[in-house]
Amino acid sequence: MNNKKIKIHLTRYVGNHPIASISPDRVYEIAEMENAVVVNVNKHAKKEYGDGPQISVSVGERLSKQQAIQIADTYETTLIAITSAEENTSSVLHG
Repeated sequence: MNNKKIKIHLTRYVGNHPIASISPDRVYEIAEMENAVVVNVNKHAKKEYGDGPQISVSVGERLSKQQAIQIADTYETTLIAITSAEENTSSVLHG
């Protein structure tokens, strides 16, 4: 049995970030996973954890708020807010 703790690092797109505007119901994204390749979450948000259809999610996939909360309740989780697309490319924009 593997006793390694699964850690999920989530980002949340907020403010003027294009993803926050285009798909406000899917602003959470899995940025990194430790000790796991995929985890299962409810496909339909309002169900009890593990009830109904399950979907496997992995790095780079976007989640609903309810799915992000389910992951945070189930695994060790970090959450970082990303407010604009420019922040990630600021080093490229210099002179």
